[in-house]
Amino acid sequence: MKRRALWLAVSAAMLSCAATGSHAQSYDEARARQAWVLNCMGCHTADGSGIPGKVPPLRDSLGHFVSLKDGRDFVMRVPGASNSALSDAELANVLNWVLGTMNPQSRPASLAPYTADEVAAHRRPALTDVARVRAKLIRQLQENGVNAVPEHY
Repeated sequence: MKRRALWLAVSAAMLSCAATGSHAQSYDEARARQAWVLNCMGCHTADGSGIPGKVPPLRDSLGHFVSLKDGRDFVMRVPGASNSALSDAELANVLNWVLGTMNPQSRPASLAPYTADEVAAHRRPALTDVARVRAKLIRQLQENGVNAVPEHY
């Protein structure tokens, strides 16, 4: 009887997640928020909207970039991320938090969370021509029908 109740509870939870499209949270929110405040917020602003003409927004746009393989690498290799004092695990945590909290509509439903190993393997060297790479990625997004990311920030 206990096994049946446990099986029913697990099945219901799995169906609930499948129906809502939710995934297990892949970040430690408190640590990610602290790392954001200390390392990212100064340029990208508290809500991730960036500074028009100077710093690109991460809110509602980062999710589009990570839908592309080169875009996934791009967000780890921008100088602010690549050269930050954050450990590989901390950077993975912050990226997962930004994607989970600031990009729920733009991130791919099948997005695999960043891992410390992935960040360690791909964050360096930092990009030297961020604007050129970003423009190339935006063209690829536009070719895929995504026009939500502004060409100029």
